[in-house]
Amino acid sequence: MKIAISTGKGGMDDAVVPVFGRCGSFTIVEIEGDEIRGSEVVPNQATQSPSGAGIQASQTMVNAGVESVITGNIGPNSMMVLKQAGIKVFSGAGMKVEEAVKAYLEGKLQEISDSTVPGGAGMGLGMGRGTGMGRGQGRGQGAGRR
Repeated sequence: MKIAISTGKGGMDDAVVPVFGRCGSFTIVEIEGDEIRGSEVVPNQATQSPSGAGIQASQTMVNAGVESVITGNIGPNSMMVLKQAGIKVFSGAGMKVEEAVKAYLEGKLQEISDSTVPGGAGMGLGMGRGTGMGRGQGRGQGAGRR
């Protein structure tokens, strides 16, 4: 069984981060029975996407063959993709990866059954540009030269 954990840099000593779609990496842990057999860090290619990061990150999890995800918050589009693939999502923000995996194996993590943030709440890379050309019209009362 494979479990994916949303992490920053990744690895067993890293913490579970509070975001899913724009986390820095996923630490994928392989479980056999009740034991951790190995792990690998997969960079999250969706981090810099201008939109759809959650869907892309979810698809990465589907392609990696994970059965469960441990994360902090998750948006509606990410949750929809994971649910359709039969991947369960659990809350573990702030825990170390190894601690979260052990809690998962002991049945101590809370399952997330619906998105924890509203749609469109991601950290989009806005590209707006200001075009104002205002000119100051102040009427200073300075004490000029005498």
